[in-house]
Amino acid sequence: MNKIRLCCFTVNSTHACIIANNFISNELSNVKVIYINEQSEKKKLKNIIGKFYKKMEDQMFCTEWLNEKLLNDYANETFVFVVNGKEEFVEKVNKYLDVNDFNGYVINCYEIFDIEVDIETIIKKHDYYINTTGIIKREVLDTSKREC
Repeated sequence: MNKIRLCCFTVNSTHACIIANNFISNELSNVKVIYINEQSEKKKLKNIIGKFYKKMEDQMFCTEWLNEKLLNDYANETFVFVVNGKEEFVEKVNKYLDVNDFNGYVINCYEIFDIEVDIETIIKKHDYYINTTGIIKREVLDTSKREC
């Protein structure tokens, strides 16, 4: 199965939702979006999506944690997992996603104030980095080639 990993750094869950949903809404189609948040925020997510991302409403499933049955029921779908929380939580969810086969995307939204490793280390584990201006391929961020 093919998984494309993206990451972003956010200040809160609303910021994470907006960055992830801008990418999903502008770049993807025919996907099933599953939100996995460290904090329970289903109502907030549904409000943001309902107001700003109308075309995404039919594509979304909100969950606090993964339900294995969901993956088995939709084995032929393309998924987007939006994982939001502290670094430890994001890494724990990714370990679970690594052992499950699915086609799609994993958007890891790290809370910027709770990162213990260097940001570049996190970016190197992903295929792309996304921010409010869009998507950036990992190679573009190679700091060893930059001048001060």
